Amino acid sequence: RAGQPGAVTIATNMAGRGTDIKLGPGVVKHPNCALVKPKEGVEPCPYLEEYNCYDNVPCGLHIIGTERHESRRIDRQLRGRSGRQGDPGSSRFYLSLEDDLMRLFGSDRIASVMDRLGIEEGEVIQHPMVTKSIERAQKRVEAHNFEIRKHLLEYDNVMNSQREVIYDLRTNALRGENLREEIIGLIEEQVENLVNQFIAEDTYADEWDLGTLRLEFQRRFLAEWPLTEKDEEALSAAEIEQKLKAQAIRAYEMKEKALGSDLMRQLERFVMLHTIDEKWRDHLYEMDQLKEGIGLRAYGQKDPLIEYKTEGFRLFKELLASLNKDVVERIFRAQIQTEEPIPYQRRRVPRQMVAVHQEATGLGFRTPRQSQTQESQKAGKRQPLVVDKKIGRNDPCPCGSGKIYKKCHGREA
Repeated sequence: RAGQPGAVTIATNMAGRGTDIKLGPGVVKHPNCALVKPKEGVEPCPYLEEYNCYDNVPCGLHIIGTERHESRRIDRQLRGRSGRQGDPGSSRFYLSLEDDLMRLFGSDRIASVMDRLGIEEGEVIQHPMVTKSIERAQKRVEAHNFEIRKHLLEYDNVMNSQREVIYDLRTNALRGENLREEIIGLIEEQVENLVNQFIAEDTYADEWDLGTLRLEFQRRFLAEWPLTEKDEEALSAAEIEQKLKAQAIRAYEMKEKALGSDLMRQLERFVMLHTIDEKWRDHLYEMDQLKEGIGLRAYGQKDPLIEYKTEGFRLFKELLASLNKDVVERIFRAQIQTEEPIPYQRRRVPRQMVAVHQEATGLGFRTPRQSQTQESQKAGKRQPLVVDKKIGRNDPCPCGSGKIYKKCHGREA
């Protein structure tokens, strides 16, 4: 019954948004209200001066607000329930100096002014100063909320830039494109990282750790060490790097030749997608943990946003390095198992008979019970003692003690 004469509709702040409340008969005194632009060719409302419509709208939907909100947008939406589709309408808001908006922004100052003016408690205050004070308070709250949203957006931009890079990698693998050149590039990159870690070019040969480099190279690429002792002493770091790259790529091509080109492409796509998903989940968890505690950096006179960007970039670099390393290792270590038909000799023999091989008479058959008995005899197992007559619980014990069976050896049984 909203919009009917005499009807009162109670709604929350968000109720009825985007809904046109149709006005019933008699709610509007004339269909062509002169408060707004009247319709052409139709006589405008003649009661404009009679009812003093500009000061107090006598008809239409009237909105009563019980408070002023932190955002002026919500107040405008409430007022917008009336005066729609060219219909007349009005609105009035009631609030107290003890409301949250007034309490936080200047209610004490307004209360002191009203006390000096001699206004009694509970009396209605209608003054332009109050209205302006409310508008200023709303502007301050809106500006504060805007800064909060802007700050959160800057944090989200850090994750968004990282997400675009990861999603590009994942989309490239998901669309089934050839990853061979990309994998070869990752192999060369991993070899460079190993060389720079153990035999950096800017260090002396005496400081090189060739033993650890050899073990790490063989573990990561499952390839033979291509250098002899003479090569290790004579070659430079750059020459060693070229030989290791060639050996790693040769091992990759051998694996591709063994599996086949099509199967190798599928393996690369599967490993890439699985590794990206796994690493990205862990990275999201780390970034959430970082975001929760980054605000404490402000106690050290540091900007939390700048610190978040710095730490986030460091974590993202570690993510990419770990991602490339795991992709290469998993491709070299992956073993493909295909489904093969079960050989005839491994098929299950019917339970009714057990085939055994006899050297003299060829192939014979025995029942499962006979086979188990003969096998147990060959193994020298003890056979169970079969008692012809069952001893009763109250019979004399066969041990000769003179006691009944249940109080002698029958108790142990």
